[in-house]
Amino acid sequence: MPFFWNFSLPLGPALLFLEGIAGMVFSVKKRGLWRSLILTSRALFGCLLVNLLSLNTASAETVKLCNYTSYVLEAATAVQDGNASQSKGWVRMFPGKCEAAPQAPASGTELFVYARSLKVHAGDVQNFTGAERFCIRNDTNFDINGRRECRMRGYVAADFSPAEYSSKKNKIFFSESYNFNRKQAQVAGAQRLLSDIGYEIGVIDGFAGRRTRDSLKDFQNKNDLNQSKTISQNLLAKLFEAAEEKSKTRGLQLCNDTPHLVWSAIGFVSKDNFTTQGWLKIPSGECIRAINKSLLDRYYFVYAEAVDIKGKPLLQAGKPLIWGGTFNLCTKPTRFTIEGRNECAEKGFDKTGFMKIDTGKEQKWIMRFE
Repeated sequence: MPFFWNFSLPLGPALLFLEGIAGMVFSVKKRGLWRSLILTSRALFGCLLVNLLSLNTASAETVKLCNYTSYVLEAATAVQDGNASQSKGWVRMFPGKCEAAPQAPASGTELFVYARSLKVHAGDVQNFTGAERFCIRNDTNFDINGRRECRMRGYVAADFSPAEYSSKKNKIFFSESYNFNRKQAQVAGAQRLLSDIGYEIGVIDGFAGRRTRDSLKDFQNKNDLNQSKTISQNLLAKLFEAAEEKSKTRGLQLCNDTPHLVWSAIGFVSKDNFTTQGWLKIPSGECIRAINKSLLDRYYFVYAEAVDIKGKPLLQAGKPLIWGGTFNLCTKPTRFTIEGRNECAEKGFDKTGFMKIDTGKEQKWIMRFE
């Protein structure tokens, strides 16, 4: 799906035009299936694909990342200075809140941004991505020099979006198609977290209707919180804690009980077709949630392989240490989401044998690699 450059600001593009705002603000917007879009603001309406420009000098304290979505996000930044690059993260952003960026560009360097929703939310992780690949770590904060051979070095590759600006405000906004303002984002964030906990909210639209108000009142009563009609950051934090506990009761969990690093891929049925996703990094002795929602199907598919310290397939008795089976699905060496399981080679993919897991229709299932 192509990327569009658009002019969409939290205050509304028409208002900004009338006021003649001179400064540029950046913004990342999801359109359709959460393809990230970098948005700039010195212009009128429409879409414009622009070339990457050099960035002005800014300090990390002056660059803010602002979350105007309904999701709790975590973000990372990367800078490129000639052949040298550095990626750094994470910073957590609650809906309606701005936080200092992990880093900012010096004079002559380029800034890139990546963000994703946290797995406290039910369903797939929502990514704000681009086409510039840098290394990240999923399991902890990171500060990584260089952007090549991520997997070989024990990292994960992520696609960042370039950001360019000449700004007095130095703010990057992440927004959805609803284009929430700050207060609407807080309401929408509360709605989504309430839904994650199990409340019937309906449409997450950023407006505190009766269903939202009644759910908030019930949540505050059950958690011995002072009744408040205002959705504050403190209330969002309490909702987040409850949703985080709820998230532990659902999904497909993969656990690495070996002394080696394991990379895994999963397969499942989606819209009457097979979908495969990978690669999921599982350090020794750790577990990850590969599917982050209640399991609705009975059968799921898993493939995994252990690697050595150089990132190469680990051999035991001369054979690669893998966990697979006879159910063939499509994969590729880099991170992927692939629809369909037929004609893998013709489409440029690898045909890989997955093991078939019978969950018995349990909402949560744990798979262990031993």
